[in-house]
Amino acid sequence: MARTLVVSAFEPEVEPLRRLVRGARGVELGPVGIGAIDAAVGAAQAIAAARPERVIFVGTAGIYGQGRPARAAIRTAVVASELFCASSAVLRGDGYLPGPMVLRVETSRRLRPLLAACASDGNGHGREPLPVASPLAITRSAALGRRIAAATGAAVENLETFAVARAAEAAGVEFGAVLGIANRVGPTGHEEWLRNQREASRVACELVARFLDPASGD
Repeated sequence: MARTLVVSAFEPEVEPLRRLVRGARGVELGPVGIGAIDAAVGAAQAIAAARPERVIFVGTAGIYGQGRPARAAIRTAVVASELFCASSAVLRGDGYLPGPMVLRVETSRRLRPLLAACASDGNGHGREPLPVASPLAITRSAALGRRIAAATGAAVENLETFAVARAAEAAGVEFGAVLGIANRVGPTGHEEWLRNQREASRVACELVARFLDPASGD
């Protein structure tokens, strides 16, 4: 049984943590899949296999902030608070989500402040846990990004976080998430992500490593 299961969408986003926690007992790491559907299935399978006490998702995210001050800086790490399932079809009025669907979850109220306390950015970015929206597709329209942020209150966007949180909730396991900010949500987001993904993954993994081993902190 693993005490902590740390998962990511794909291997490059968790690989920095492998080096940092090599040999640590009670920690299992692994990718679960890209996008909400594969991430939910992969997370459920990983949780069933590892039977952890807690699950932490680590990955990269885009920050909503086109045309207004962003709530976190690129290449810093943030801790997730609330998680929202977002639909552009609903926002356009072209569709609706049936009432029984779960559209909002919270990260663990016990785990969240412990992770946030491990944020180390000297400018204060990333210390306040932030809400995260999880749409089905990466948002490349600045206008749509503003609409998602306004409708949900989310500060950042990541495709998998909500799905992994629901898998953990279904298994009765506490859940936390740490996201490295790689880009601003909008038309240049993918190019920014390509430039910043490696560093954003590194800072997110370093935060998780400090949580797992407090003696490694600054």
